[in-house]
Amino acid sequence: MRTHLPVEIWRSFLLYAIDSPDVLSINPIPTDNPCYEAEYWESERTRNALRRVCSSWNAFLTQYNNRFVRTSDVIHSRIPAVSLVYALHIKVDKCTCPLCDLPHTGYMESRWCFQDRVSSADAISGHSPWRVEIIDDQRGWYFDIIACEPKRFLNLRALYHSIALPDILFSAKPPLSLLAANAKDLIKIKQLELSNITTLSIQGIEPAHLSLVHLPNLTHVWFEMLWRPLIDQNRVHSILEWLSFYGKRLETFYWLDFDSGITDSDVDKVWSLCPNLQRLQLPVDARWTPPPSSHQIRLLRVEEHDEPPPSVCSLCRSPHYFSIQFSNSLGQLANSGVQRIQASPLVWHERMAHDNDHSIYCFMMEARSHGIVVVDMCGWSFEQAILAHLKARKKLYVHK
Repeated sequence: MRTHLPVEIWRSFLLYAIDSPDVLSINPIPTDNPCYEAEYWESERTRNALRRVCSSWNAFLTQYNNRFVRTSDVIHSRIPAVSLVYALHIKVDKCTCPLCDLPHTGYMESRWCFQDRVSSADAISGHSPWRVEIIDDQRGWYFDIIACEPKRFLNLRALYHSIALPDILFSAKPPLSLLAANAKDLIKIKQLELSNITTLSIQGIEPAHLSLVHLPNLTHVWFEMLWRPLIDQNRVHSILEWLSFYGKRLETFYWLDFDSGITDSDVDKVWSLCPNLQRLQLPVDARWTPPPSSHQIRLLRVEEHDEPPPSVCSLCRSPHYFSIQFSNSLGQLANSGVQRIQASPLVWHERMAHDNDHSIYCFMMEARSHGIVVVDMCGWSFEQAILAHLKARKKLYVHK
């Protein structure tokens, strides 16, 4: 006797097979590189292969066309304009084609073209609400065009943006749980449902901004302090005061600050105010002081910065023009429970293509000797990045 699985179970299998969590799911941990695209394109190849199995699978999987959309593909009609309406993740990417890369007119030409595509998408869909849950427009090029209609934000849960946000976004009251924006927009955030926001990444922040808004469920934070090298201003006290209100809830606290002087006792206060931290970044001037034995710290984010004059590396015997934060404290980090170090602004595949300094590789080898893995801003280890690169090259070779 033959038995058949219910349709619902088959559909669950298919959705699992074409899933791409790195691209289509919201990672609550603050980052300036929300996703690697390779996983999504691999899932698309799987989806297209499964569509050829039978007509019912084809009909079901066709509903999941263009879940991830790049604006350059829309501008140049590589995918239908209406894909904007049905995409779950929209990424504003830089196009370097001859049209878009013209010195004086390329940018405006691409904007006009994108505006036309957006209007076309709405007309074709009958002006229905957009499905998009993630928008990555860190360049700030096209967001104002998308933001003309509140119905495009009704499902928006994660927004990566670096310049001032349009007021219409806040009047639409999207269900945002992750917001990466500029400090000038903090006062506007009050218009949103604040209890939804668990992740906040703010650029250009100053002490006065910290008290502008109360976020009761904040769990993951990235503060990029305003860079003021000519002003003698220590912002540490204000940050510690803010942590006295929010620190107990925080699992992630990235504190990017090149100016403020921070003492060992200040670092100790961070440990006491944030007992549940799993991920941390401290100002560049900080020294490592071990956390209490009960602490859960697992990942430390560090900064690469200029090293004038260049220092000679003890491993490769060559001069390094960049220094990496806490490079002299790796043994202490390992003893404190740190398992991974995330180096900023490292992205492995970019570093491998444009490598002018070997400091990160020596740092990686030294960290490895202490049992610590160095990852880039996308969370990939060197080995993972190499493997992905080789897979991509293999596919390119096969297609040729």
